[in-house]
Order: sequence, then structure tokens, then C-alpha cells
Amino acid sequence: MTVNEILGRVNNVGNGVNYWFVRTTYGEHFDEFTKGDYIAIGWDYFTLDELKKNNKGYITEKIAITDKLDRSVSKNKGKVTAAYNKINTFLTLKKNDIVVVPSRNSDRLAFGRVADDEAYEVPELIGNGTHFKRRRIEWLTIKNIRSLNPVFFQVKSNQHSISNINRFAPFIDKEIGNLFKKGEETHFVLNILKDENINFEDIRSLMDNIDTLIHDINKELKFDDNLEDFFVKISLQSRGSIELIKAGKSLAILAFLLSVASCGNLDNQQDPQIRKLIDKNRRVLDQTAIGLDTLKINPNELLKPFSNGK
Repeated sequence: MTVNEILGRVNNVGNGVNYWFVRTTYGEHFDEFTKGDYIAIGWDYFTLDELKKNNKGYITEKIAITDKLDRSVSKNKGKVTAAYNKINTFLTLKKNDIVVVPSRNSDRLAFGRVADDEAYEVPELIGNGTHFKRRRIEWLTIKNIRSLNPVFFQVKSNQHSISNINRFAPFIDKEIGNLFKKGEETHFVLNILKDENINFEDIRSLMDNIDTLIHDINKELKFDDNLEDFFVKISLQSRGSIELIKAGKSLAILAFLLSVASCGNLDNQQDPQIRKLIDKNRRVLDQTAIGLDTLKINPNELLKPFSNGK
């Protein structure tokens, strides 16, 4: 791959993206949603046309009447308002927003991206089916919750049919991709699968090698990145991650070099600029590959951003 092709593989996560947790009726609709590439919401006594043409007063009144909620009772008034807000949230999801949905017992979580600009409905289900108001979703990954950061047990505890989970965005971003850009910063995540104690020297050596490579990438490719603008977040509790965060272009090239080094593909690179970097840093790259293997960082995961199926 050329330098420009590598840079083009960095997933751009916009700063304006919102994150949502969408319930699946205790997991009943999980498979339908993930296999059908959509999410849906209830309140099936409303069609999309009806929701679009009428104001809040009409909608809340129909919710109260249909669900037999006396709004003179404070608790019921709150239920009507909550229902209206959930319907409205679903209809106003933005393209590229991120959704997380749970399976039965929440033992799996599916992560996806909203793929449409507005809701649609399935005509043949209107009046004789359920959940016909839908949003198209590009599913990105499905993971067992026990393989995720413990913070996801907080995520799944939310009982609302749809709820904002923006506060968990840094954790979600790392699950849907290991190489992405957010704002001016590129993030590269190394997921550590080693269950045993992690040797301090292994981490120190890996970070030293990464620092050496970043400096040489920046110099050889004349990126003019600010080398002091380089941060790391490390989580090492019983499997964890190293998240490298850096503005500029150098980190994306580092990610590519580590991916091919970990898979033993250093000698198969044809681009002159990449070839020169490899030749100059061959010893460091070989040492880094050993370090990645020691920490049990999956080479296939490192390759994923640069694979043809991306």
C-alpha cells in the first residue's frame, strides 16, 4: 500500500456523532435487527406519516388515550412525555450516529452505525405486524460482553427503549475499530489478550520501539507532526488495551507497519517510501513484532483496517 492509501484507511469518527443504546425487547428482536440490518421502535399505533404531520400535542394525547394513561396523575404524565421523547429521538437519529443493542440477557452487544438520513417503514407490517418503523444500520461488530471493558455492564443496565450513552463514547470507539480519527487526533488501539501478568520490561520495550518508529516515520515522510503531541491510555486489568493518541499522520503509518510486521509481511511491501522505512527500521520492527506476540495482540485485528474487506 502507498502512504496515501494507508492514510485513507483511517476511519473518521466525526465529533458531532451521538451514541445510543437501543433495547431489543429483552433480546427478542436482537437477531432480527442484526441479520436484517436495522433497528426498530414500537408504538405501532402510529405510522410515520401520522408522526410527521401532527404536532406534539396530538401525539401525546394519542399516547395517553391508547395506553390508558390519565395525565392528571403526575406519574402518568411523565410516562406520556417519556414515550414521546423516545419516539422523537428514534426519528431524529442522525446518519453515522452509533447504536449499541443487547441480546437476550445482554450477554452480547452489537455495535452499528446509522446508515440512513430518516426513518422508513415496512408497509406490509402496518396494522398486522410489529416494529414497522425502522432505521437502517450498518453493523460493525458483535462482541461478548465479558470480553469488553467492565464499563459496558453500566451501559447495558439502562432500561429505556432508547437512551443517550455519549459518556461512554471513548470505550465504544475502541470496540468498533482499532484505527480511527476523532477531531484532529488519530487513535490506534492495541488490544492485549494476555491473561497472565504483564512484564514491565515488555511494555517499556514496546513503547520505546514505538517512539523510535514514530520519530523516523515523521522524519522520512516529512509529515512535520508535533512529536510532543503524543498520548497513551493503558488498561491492563485481566486483558486490556494500549491506546495511542496522536495528531497528524505518523500514527496511521505506524499502525500499518506494525500490522505487516506482526504478520511477517515486511518483505512483501512494494511502495518505495514504505520499503525505505522498513529497511531502515528492520531491527526495531522485528523486535516490535516479538513484543506484540508476547502480549498476544492478534495480528488479524491489526490487519483489519488495511484489509480489502474494510
